[in-house]
Amino acid sequence: MISIRQRKEADLDTIVGWVPDAAALYLFTGSRLTWPLSTKKLSEMESNPNLSAWIGSSDSNGKRVGHFDLTQHGVSFRIGRVIIDPAQRGQGLAGLLVAQAVAKGQALGASRITLNVIAGNSPAIRTYERIGFRTTPTSVEPSVLAMELLLR
Repeated sequence: MISIRQRKEADLDTIVGWVPDAAALYLFTGSRLTWPLSTKKLSEMESNPNLSAWIGSSDSNGKRVGHFDLTQHGVSFRIGRVIIDPAQRGQGLAGLLVAQAVAKGQALGASRITLNVIAGNSPAIRTYERIGFRTTPTSVEPSVLAMELLLR
């Protein structure tokens, strides 16, 4: 299992460490940031007052295993910047983390949750589809898929 808590400034170095190169950065943030990633760039990107950033931790040992953020737009929420510690991948943690993100959105009153994912990121797309997200025709650019999950 994974538990979540609001991200703290002390978590930024860990998150930056999970992004080893420009290709990983693109999967994490799309074209919004340039390589190399820094704690300053990540922090500045998340200055939106409607955005909350979260850390997923292993229930067994409290180790940080993932990150996501939620941006609220009325009763619609957007999940962004989902990442799992590369050393922890392949264990189903992404699905657990995204399920926690959905639960947090629901607890905050979401009736719809959206996200964007790089079109070639098949593991992420499969994870989102298993949770119930479906592709929508509202992509912002050809290399990005828009997905949504309707709640209630």
